[in-house]
Amino acid sequence: MIGFAIPWIFAMAVVAAAGVTLLHFLSVRQPRVLSLPTTRFVPEREAHAVSRQAKPSDLLLLALRLLALLAAGAALAGVRCGRAGTRVVHLVAIDASRRADSAAVLRRVAVWRAGAADDVRPTPMWVRGLHDDPGAAIAAGIRAAAAAAQQNPALADLSLSVVMPATVRSRAGWDAWRGQWPGRIGVLPPAAMPPAVVPRADGLTVRVVGVVRTEDDAVVAAVLARGWAPRDGNGADVTVVRSLALENGVSSSIADDSSTIVVHWPVGGAPRGWRVRVPTDSVGALAAAGVALVSRYGRVSSAPAVSDSVMALAWWGDGEPAAVERVRGNSCVREVGIALPGGSDLLLSPSADGLLEALRAPCGGVRVPAPQEVVGSNRAQRVSADDFRSGTVDDQQTRPRWLGAVLLALAIGALLTEWLLRRGSPGAPS
Repeated sequence: MIGFAIPWIFAMAVVAAAGVTLLHFLSVRQPRVLSLPTTRFVPEREAHAVSRQAKPSDLLLLALRLLALLAAGAALAGVRCGRAGTRVVHLVAIDASRRADSAAVLRRVAVWRAGAADDVRPTPMWVRGLHDDPGAAIAAGIRAAAAAAQQNPALADLSLSVVMPATVRSRAGWDAWRGQWPGRIGVLPPAAMPPAVVPRADGLTVRVVGVVRTEDDAVVAAVLARGWAPRDGNGADVTVVRSLALENGVSSSIADDSSTIVVHWPVGGAPRGWRVRVPTDSVGALAAAGVALVSRYGRVSSAPAVSDSVMALAWWGDGEPAAVERVRGNSCVREVGIALPGGSDLLLSPSADGLLEALRAPCGGVRVPAPQEVVGSNRAQRVSADDFRSGTVDDQQTRPRWLGAVLLALAIGALLTEWLLRRGSPGAPS
């Protein structure tokens, strides 16, 4: 595959070569002048002359001139030679902490590759510090995009997707770097990747109150199975309020004042303030803290819009929030819109660890993506690779670098040879 860092320079060389070719064929040699000593022997009748068909001449000189022009133009334009590259690259930024699961992650990327068009190449990027600030993913994506654009002349478009952790320490870098990527960034929920190690919230006790039927409540069974219930049966760090519906004042009357985290999880799956869905629709999975919990859910309500004061803790498979958090000082209130049938053992499976740990995790984590990002999309809007091709001197060099010197030497050699041939052929066109 051949490309140029500065195509217009080579285009000028091609135009100049075309002009030289035209002038070469327009030039003709003057015939020899012969003097007739007398005209007495010329018969007095109409004269006829035999004309010759014009034939190209001095083609070797023309070839040398064209070679010199094109070789010099290619060297100055920064010719890049290599194998035919991918037309579209889809960069996928993944937290470097998942390197232990790199085989499983690459299998997931291979699934993307199988479902993508032939000219799209999903490329994973291992980024350090994604849990600290996801802005590191954008900075790494810009560097990777610039390198890919310079190394692959055939590259036309790029896209960037970030596998976003459920909670990060800061999003200052994300906000600062967000405008540096020319297009939209696709944000993938952690469930798009194989489950990572879920951070444990050891030491926090959980109490479930307000249960209508305690003996077959799925949340009670999960708390008891994990040994989270307080030994004295009274105070707890996390209080889960279970009732048929959450009316005004229920949380203040049921939740213990000592509980730092209050989780509103109505049995019917419709917390107060959520929009009730009519009719109920079905969802096949939800994800939280990097773990997907696959089942058939009946979604009876829709969460309020995610904002600075309302942060998502869990997501349905189509990207809608399934659980949200509202921070109030050093405490927080969490609302869960997940309806579970009585006697369900869904929360007893290992796949439920992500959801339960997210509801039990300390308050105040900064969560991304922002509302303007698209969650659950596995494709980001493509941007032109030219946006990442800088105009520095280094970027204008030929690749491989020795190729420029070879082309310039070839151009000089062609000009010297052409000059020697013209000296030996005085009648050649100049």
